[in-house]
Amino acid sequence: MIEITNEDIDSIEKILLPYGSKFDDDHRKVIRNLETIDIKACPGSGKTTTLIAKLLILEKKLPFKNNQGICVLTHTNVGVNEIKERSSNQEGSKLFQYPNHVSTIQVFVNKYLAIPSYKHFYNDNVYSIDQETYSESFNRAFFKIPWKYRTNINRKYKTDDLCHKLNFGLEDDEFIYIGNKKLSDVYNETSDTYNYLKGLKNDLFNKGILSYYDAYVLAFKLLREFPEIRNLISARFRYLFMDEMQDTSSVQMELLNRVFDKEQVSIQCIGDENQAIFENSSGELSWKPKNALSLAKSKRFSTSIAECVDKVCIKPQNIEGNQNINNIPPIILVFNDSTINKVLPTFSKIIIDNNLHNNDRKIFKAIGRVAKVHNEGHITIPSYFPSYIKSGNGKIKKSYKSLGGYLQAISQFEDLNVSGCRKLIINCLLHTMRIENIRIDGKWYSERKLVEKLEEKSKVMVANLNRHIARWVLKIQNAEAISSEISTFIMEKFIPFFKGNKQISNDLKEFCNKEADETSEDSAVTNQVNTVTYQDANNNDEIIVNLDTVHNVKGETHTATLYLETYFKQYDLMRIMQYLKKRHITPKGKELPESLSIAYVGLTRPTHLLCLAMRQETIDGNEEDLKKVGWQIRYL
Repeated sequence: MIEITNEDIDSIEKILLPYGSKFDDDHRKVIRNLETIDIKACPGSGKTTTLIAKLLILEKKLPFKNNQGICVLTHTNVGVNEIKERSSNQEGSKLFQYPNHVSTIQVFVNKYLAIPSYKHFYNDNVYSIDQETYSESFNRAFFKIPWKYRTNINRKYKTDDLCHKLNFGLEDDEFIYIGNKKLSDVYNETSDTYNYLKGLKNDLFNKGILSYYDAYVLAFKLLREFPEIRNLISARFRYLFMDEMQDTSSVQMELLNRVFDKEQVSIQCIGDENQAIFENSSGELSWKPKNALSLAKSKRFSTSIAECVDKVCIKPQNIEGNQNINNIPPIILVFNDSTINKVLPTFSKIIIDNNLHNNDRKIFKAIGRVAKVHNEGHITIPSYFPSYIKSGNGKIKKSYKSLGGYLQAISQFEDLNVSGCRKLIINCLLHTMRIENIRIDGKWYSERKLVEKLEEKSKVMVANLNRHIARWVLKIQNAEAISSEISTFIMEKFIPFFKGNKQISNDLKEFCNKEADETSEDSAVTNQVNTVTYQDANNNDEIIVNLDTVHNVKGETHTATLYLETYFKQYDLMRIMQYLKKRHITPKGKELPESLSIAYVGLTRPTHLLCLAMRQETIDGNEEDLKKVGWQIRYL
């Protein structure tokens, strides 16, 4: 039987924690527990460090009986990379080797279920499982539908909504649905509209252009056809650790329940119910922890911040703040239409007045829920900073609209290594082959098939390609222009290698000659535009405040955070006013729980200083109650 002892924890905390720091009793209780259990963790409680400690201890005990391994799933690559980075520091690291698996849940579904399912049922390679690629392809296909039918469809559904709602059924994939309704219940099966939409969805699917939802359709299909997969996966993994469990959708939850047998696998779900940001849902959490272990002491923020935010959530946890952090009372900056331009400079001055600009950590952010300019003039992030540009989520896409898009992506991401650069260049080459409809045995080329084919036909070509890629990566890192060089290689050497003397298409010429994707151009300048530099006239101290959405900063830790009141159906701070006054009532419906979750994520980012930017109309009549529970109020 596998057991984690206090001696194991003593040993690993020397590796993970700063000198002299220790895991407290609550953390040790979580680390030692290897049974199926839920773990509730408040912001800054050290849950990721605790999980990594457990993983590194278990890693030393590998291999397990019957060569079973560990499966770790999370929702973002940030968590995966943190585990990878800390694990790599341990001698003889095995965590990222077979039979273990560490990835996002989407990668797990793709690798073990969706891709094998597509190959089995459709006898072809998947082209992409990527929401952006799918959306671009969907929109192009939709605009090929005759205008009068598109107009009729758009009366009921916006194109973007239709892209997300038009899906095969999870349990009956022979039918196509729009949301919860069968397509045949929305449009008559004999109508042209029905056939256009059915043809669009089938065509994308047959080309292997899949959305994330499609991956789950394929996964459920494979599990229905081969139910023994549950036993095979459950026999491989002794433990499943699921991080950020509050972000798990009902579809993901159902899939996990079908794939992992709790009688064979110890399953530990780790998360914070209060940090669930609901996406396209009823506001219901699919994860409902029972008899959970708890990590309720926050090492992130001061006790004054803990006291003010503890009730601004769905379920209060009686959070304890960090007594070693200086208490700066949370501040509400009250503005009106004529003083909204003073919000960011005032926040910056408060940072300097409290000497936070001299901290070792200097991360200052102003965040809000809504990034788009409101068409009726309601306040959103650009109201505070008119040049604000909505940013993406910062992830590296697999596919771009042009050669320029691929090259810009490579140069844009500072942490992209040589392997990542090579991957994007290979993806670009595969993209050009698809444009020219170059297949192998009737299927799209994968990277492996491409390399195999090149080696089969000409090892010189393989060597040349590798030399080209190495040189291109170096030039990109040195900020040299190489678009023309790669374009020439693609059109004069690479594609002719497969097509011979056949003429290349105009689509390929356009792909190679287009300088950059508009989306990439937007994201490339976002980081430069969405910053405010403030200089104190008295002593020349200078700080930089970054603006972003609450969704984009989830998981981050700031020195100081300014939460900007914005409008989404109603002003968000007005909607949660009773909770800011520490009057907690169990929230009902969808809008209030969603607003509380978003606010809670935003308000729990800072270590030292929390400010709110609040309209005069929102605070009117609430001033005294807010002061009583610890908020300071400043009028601009």
